[in-house]
Amino acid sequence: MQIEVVFRNLTPADSLKNYAVKRFQKVSRMVGNDDEAKLLITLSMENGRPRTDALLSGSGPDISATEKNDDMYAAIDLCNDRLGQQLRKAADKRSQIDRSSIGDVLNG
Repeated sequence: MQIEVVFRNLTPADSLKNYAVKRFQKVSRMVGNDDEAKLLITLSMENGRPRTDALLSGSGPDISATEKNDDMYAAIDLCNDRLGQQLRKAADKRSQIDRSSIGDVLNG
């Protein structure tokens, strides 16, 4: 999985970039071996408040998350948590569909 960090209306800082990549490694493990997966993290300032946007695209559905906070590091953490929740929810939906189709085959 590729992770790309982009800065908008903000001076690029290696410490922020490294922190974001480190925090989003968890998402990388959740995605698994999907070589086509790409995570775009945008760190920006909007109306004087730090904002973090994350867009995960790949072979499955695209998943995005946006968070604003007074601290950029907190915004990164919250965005990471939100993306993780959405991935878990999507995985649960897939497993429920798989289980129901197996039940239909066995009962039918």
